[in-house]
Amino acid sequence: MKLNQSVLRATAILRAAAERPTGDTASGLARAAGLPTSTALRLIHTLESEGFLTRQGNGHYVIGLVLARLGHDAGHGDLLDATTRAALDRVAAETHETVTLSVVRGREDLDVVLQVDTPHLIQAVNWVGRRYPLHASSSGKVLLASFEPARLARFLGAPLEPCTTATITDPDLLRREIERVTSRGYADIVDELEEGLSSVSVPIVEREGRLVATLNVTGPSFRFGEEERVAALRPMRAAVAEIHARLGNEISRDGG
Repeated sequence: MKLNQSVLRATAILRAAAERPTGDTASGLARAAGLPTSTALRLIHTLESEGFLTRQGNGHYVIGLVLARLGHDAGHGDLLDATTRAALDRVAAETHETVTLSVVRGREDLDVVLQVDTPHLIQAVNWVGRRYPLHASSSGKVLLASFEPARLARFLGAPLEPCTTATITDPDLLRREIERVTSRGYADIVDELEEGLSSVSVPIVEREGRLVATLNVTGPSFRFGEEERVAALRPMRAAVAEIHARLGNEISRDGG
């Protein structure tokens, strides 16, 4: 069967965008997809118009909201309903910071599927549809804490690229950090993913104990300090309890 070349080229561009947590320029996606820039530009503009790609302020293209939701709705429709949205709204109202829901995709990845912003002029960017390094994000550390030992060892054996000067790139230090996440039942970061950005995350698990998602609150480091992050845990855990109850799960007090 002869395959449609335009579709193959478009999917090559989407794969290239998905493989880059912070996106890439049109020319960068063209190189990654092995396409002439002029051809890639036409496809990128079409994909952008359909919501499959989103152009950020820095000129980088990332996976768009429409494509993200198509995938997420298929695999996590039980998490993407009015009850979950209302729970996130309440967390945002109490913390006055950006709240996101990230779902586990495959075995070793997370995608942001819902985001609730607050009226602050200074706030987090739109994370929906974006991916980011697990070792440099609070939700990523929650996912790493769910790995079995052999799987975690494989992850720690690969290079840990720095996102900022605060990113933990030493595997031994990261292992200790993950142990800390396990003991506390939550993870937080300060300036590890981006300078001036702090966040805290708690797990959402199925009855069998499998991690399916994380609930996250993110804000600027100057405003979302340690005291504020700890205070955010109470409404976050209350929201997770609501989500677990609707999914028919039993939940412990620590959110895990």
